[in-house]
Amino acid sequence: MKRLGGGILLCIVGLALFEGSFFGARQEDRRVTRQVMSMNRSGQTGHNQWLQDLRHRLQSQIVSFDDGASYVVIIPYVTVENGSRTNLGLNNYSQVSFVHGINPTASVSVFLFDQEGNTRRSGNYEVRPNELLQINDVVNQLPDITDPVLGGNVGTGWLLIFSDEPLTAWASVIANSNDDPSIELAVADQIYKPAAFVESTGSILAIQSSAKIANFQSSLNVVNIGSGDGNLFIDIYDQNGNLITTKQSTIAQNGMFVDNDVRRDAPGTYGQIVIEVTDPDTTDSKVPRLVANSIVRSTGNGTGGFFPAFALPNPNTRSIAGIWEGSLQGTLINAQVKVQLFQERDMIYGTLDVLSGTFPTMSRSFSISGEVIVNGEDSNYLLQLQDAFDTDDARTFFSYRMFVPPMTGTTMKGDSIYYDEKDRRETGTFSLARTGPIYQ
Repeated sequence: MKRLGGGILLCIVGLALFEGSFFGARQEDRRVTRQVMSMNRSGQTGHNQWLQDLRHRLQSQIVSFDDGASYVVIIPYVTVENGSRTNLGLNNYSQVSFVHGINPTASVSVFLFDQEGNTRRSGNYEVRPNELLQINDVVNQLPDITDPVLGGNVGTGWLLIFSDEPLTAWASVIANSNDDPSIELAVADQIYKPAAFVESTGSILAIQSSAKIANFQSSLNVVNIGSGDGNLFIDIYDQNGNLITTKQSTIAQNGMFVDNDVRRDAPGTYGQIVIEVTDPDTTDSKVPRLVANSIVRSTGNGTGGFFPAFALPNPNTRSIAGIWEGSLQGTLINAQVKVQLFQERDMIYGTLDVLSGTFPTMSRSFSISGEVIVNGEDSNYLLQLQDAFDTDDARTFFSYRMFVPPMTGTTMKGDSIYYDEKDRRETGTFSLARTGPIYQ
């Protein structure tokens, strides 16, 4: 496992990609492409190349495009088809800005993409602090037509939204027959995040529930926000976890896959959907990346609601939440500790309490965070203290990290490193055993 030196930031690793069992002859091909995608992503810098390239292209098309954006959100589905229309809401929640001072106004740029990944419309807006700016019928009302050849006539697409201040966004897909809305929350762009903290974008996603039963029918909307085209696989399960069928398609960079009746081949069923994308060209550094959602509607009156997709953890990620107790050992450190670990997918966080012995700080209780780092069949772990300043009079800066190789049984052992601004530093070891659950 690669060790980290210096700084207090978490290790930034490649996106955790699903390595689980899939059905049919494509299993081995998908396993190989996932491994290559994982290596490519691990080697990327912290820059979002997809967004950088896209911003350059948009700036070349649109002179008025704001160049100061630091925040990005995505609306995966907007439409004026199938008897529907879509309203967009923008909320500026920033109260203090380094750039714009107290109660800043946000400069927002909205771009509409069609299903093939072409930019078709755009608009620039000013959103005052605490304001809700609503753009009704956004597909038709974005003012600028950005493609002079294709024009601005789009039936179904997705929105990319840039802002220079923190922003939330949402869309309301409204049935024209009865004005019933389905509310869709924006997806914050998360490509900068360590893999453990990614919530709703990735190479494999899940829709918790979908239906083709009685008076209910589900759609599926998938957007490729990655840097390259992808091979798309959609696995449809029944409520008992049995795979019913798999749909396959290609999805272009910035393109969409839309199926208004995704379970048409499985009538009378309901269950989850697993969506995976693989890289058709593993020789370059371009990889696809997905956001998705689904609408379940009443076939009687058209009323519906959204199911947002979320990123699945790697199936080799071991669940380790619970109470762990044991020893931290070294030259400066010889302590008995109690560690409480919570877990969300590949993200770990909790507390570490020094029960007895020696530790180089006055503080004895700390917040910790970490992540699961999956390498093939194995899972490594990184944990580190988050309270970076001691409670002494000097507020001494320090860092303590724990590196965990693949575990066996219920014991967590590994190496650790400590250093602080008093030039005290050492490497050591630790050994923790799981003693019980968090909620007893």
